[in-house]
Amino acid sequence: MKKHGFIWILVGMALTAQAAVPLPNVGNGRIRVLGNNLQNYYYNYDESSRPSYNDDAGRATKTRRIMVMMLTADADIYAFCEVEAKPIVLQQLVDSLNAAVGTTRYATISDGINITTDRYDNALKSGFIYRTDKVKPYGTNYAATTVTYYKNVMRIQAWEELSTGERFTLSMNHFKANSDSASIAKRVENANWLLNGLNTSYKIKDPDILVLGDLNAQMNEEALSILVDAGYAEQLLRYNDEAYTYCYRGQEEIIDHALANASMASQITGAAVWHINTTCEYSSNYYSRYSDHDPYLVAMNLGGEIHDEQGIGITDAPSECHKILWNGTLLIERAGVRYTITGQRL
Repeated sequence: MKKHGFIWILVGMALTAQAAVPLPNVGNGRIRVLGNNLQNYYYNYDESSRPSYNDDAGRATKTRRIMVMMLTADADIYAFCEVEAKPIVLQQLVDSLNAAVGTTRYATISDGINITTDRYDNALKSGFIYRTDKVKPYGTNYAATTVTYYKNVMRIQAWEELSTGERFTLSMNHFKANSDSASIAKRVENANWLLNGLNTSYKIKDPDILVLGDLNAQMNEEALSILVDAGYAEQLLRYNDEAYTYCYRGQEEIIDHALANASMASQITGAAVWHINTTCEYSSNYYSRYSDHDPYLVAMNLGGEIHDEQGIGITDAPSECHKILWNGTLLIERAGVRYTITGQRL
């Protein structure tokens, strides 16, 4: 009890510090997903030159700040990138969260990634933490590509809402950074690899797909155009056309994204960036920063209504169907009128 009480004192102090940056409104969705680049979050900091800390105290401070963010956001699924490619890094965060709340509420996904060397090509991964009382993983966690490094940072996982049994597919990604002249072409490759992974039907466990991640590209770049042309719409800009997630040399940029296909977008109640890390102006909140990227939230009500072609909802499903087709959406046709059911688990 004393340990938990001490942790809660630290959390309470940090929550008070973040009170000036309230959570954004993302509607009344039952499921809340948070995405974030954690900027080189390591457990084994002494094995790498990437982290901004070089001792246990620095690691503990960053862990506490991330934990405060998570408890404040109260999301059901957290999708992170730029974390060390070993199981222990997210497990330390899960252990801290569970100690703070006094129960085994949080868990992380077992992905089999355990890199023993810190070469740039394989040092990082993307991963998931979730609330065990709200959702559960459905199917296995897998990579969108087999290419070295990107097989660890482009991860896909389906989820099931415990209260309804409804499911959706979540993809978390980290595309090539702007480090050299070949970066743009590499991000185009990233986008094509991602689409190929999302189109691998035997792996995708639900057709409602949400793509998150630090894609290191703004909307006018070819990599984003590839995803948009494939039917994935940016949800952060859908709800705020001035949204940004990163500040580079005094310029606000949206390089972290929340992209949804049509059936997923119809179930989203809101999406927004939470500006607790990044601003192009001085902020007194800087001392509680843990990353150079802001977290972003997407809320959803899984499950859909039945609509006719004019989008008018109807109460009951047609009792007599001439045909049922499946192509990402359930189509029901009766007496010459076609109805669609989106977002349903079949």
